[in-house]
Amino acid sequence: MKQEEFIMIDRIGKRAFAAMLAFALVCAAIPGTAFAQSADAVTGASEEGEWSVALKGARTDWLGPSYYQKLKAGGKEYTEITVEKKGEKIAYGGLRLRAILAMVDGQDSAHPYAFDAALWKKGYEVTLTSADGYSATFATADLAEDALILADTENGKPLARPMVVGDAPRNLWVRDIAEIATSLAPTAVASEASSFMLEMDINGNKTSFTLAELEKDPAYMEATGSFTTSAGTKYTNPYGGVRLRAILGRFMDLSPDDSITFVATDGYEMTYPGSRVLDEADGEWLLAFRMDGDYLPKDPGFIRTIKVGPKNPNIDGHLSVKMIKRIVVKEKDFKDFKLTLSGKRTETIDRSTVQSCVSCHRREVNFERKGISATYVGFPLRLALAYADDPLYAPHRQATEVLAYDKAAARAGYKVDIVAEDGFKLTLDSRAIDADDDIILGMYKNGVGLADDEFPLALVWDKKSSAANPDLKNVKKTASIVLRF
Repeated sequence: MKQEEFIMIDRIGKRAFAAMLAFALVCAAIPGTAFAQSADAVTGASEEGEWSVALKGARTDWLGPSYYQKLKAGGKEYTEITVEKKGEKIAYGGLRLRAILAMVDGQDSAHPYAFDAALWKKGYEVTLTSADGYSATFATADLAEDALILADTENGKPLARPMVVGDAPRNLWVRDIAEIATSLAPTAVASEASSFMLEMDINGNKTSFTLAELEKDPAYMEATGSFTTSAGTKYTNPYGGVRLRAILGRFMDLSPDDSITFVATDGYEMTYPGSRVLDEADGEWLLAFRMDGDYLPKDPGFIRTIKVGPKNPNIDGHLSVKMIKRIVVKEKDFKDFKLTLSGKRTETIDRSTVQSCVSCHRREVNFERKGISATYVGFPLRLALAYADDPLYAPHRQATEVLAYDKAAARAGYKVDIVAEDGFKLTLDSRAIDADDDIILGMYKNGVGLADDEFPLALVWDKKSSAANPDLKNVKKTASIVLRF
């Protein structure tokens, strides 16, 4: 207290000061006065100095005497029970615990809270913690929803703090409750996922969905699916998500030659033909955002594609697109192709594999030829050689100690023929290809897919590469690559 305040007290006299202080305290106890400290009945906040119980679930809140008394006065959830303890019958009066859990078992943020009985039956964990640190946990599926109460009286006398008691194991009879926490509390992943938006562009019509919206969508389902990586590892899990065909069907009649392009947060892209989504012989394509009951983390989530169903379909790993943030659908836009590579072994790869390679090993070059310049995006030509430079192994289909690309063989030297659909052929030395990652198989030109006169792939290079390699010639409509050892 400042010196001048002491002087003021001395002037008005101690008795007058005491009277003023008493008046302020009385006002603090009367609602509506300037000094009143009222409780927030909606959130269950308690007056200063009285008990409170922290509540944790799908949301956080806390319970105090004001809201407890409001529910008690309502009469619906307040009950009396008698239990036996050491041969003595004890009567308790209290609110059914379900009325308290209703405050945090969903997203209701104001009275009246709706108790989720279905969620209780499905099962989640509830941990009861006493003011002295003792805690006990139970699974809701193991108890009736009205088995426990949060008591405020014992044999007709008020309890200093509420107690959990009822038709349940004795370890769940917890006095002086300080916290009631559930496993419904959002994890860090769930909190991050809550702000995620899936963007969709369907024939120019744009929309977006939150994961919460998708989870409530009629197209939501849960089923088991599998994918196998290029190294041969199989992953099988139960997934939850929305049926891709059903979602798209609200905006268009999907056709076999429509294109569905998935764009990931890291720039990866994969395009499905409509025919792939329409083929449900072994299962349905899912935009999955839950796995084993939990939200997928940002990587490999928040959304990934997977095929699911009773037959437990198994897809190639590169077709299970992860980290999806955007889906673009275009009518009559899908054109499939195959690229054949031969040498010590022969491999034919499809558009999906090539597109995956472009996404993983993206290379952009500024190409100039006969006064015409363009920007191409593709992947280094040398990586394509890996499909045919070893008699046993294709890229990634081996243990990590086996190299995907035989650099030693390339540097030793062999001939590489790049062959167009019309038979035109360009022969290059593997050493020149190995030395320059700006010699690429281009799949996109100036931001879009190649036109018919270059589709599906074009051999192009960065303008600086032609000076170092005068043998380079543009190969359009590339159909095959032959390695000659």
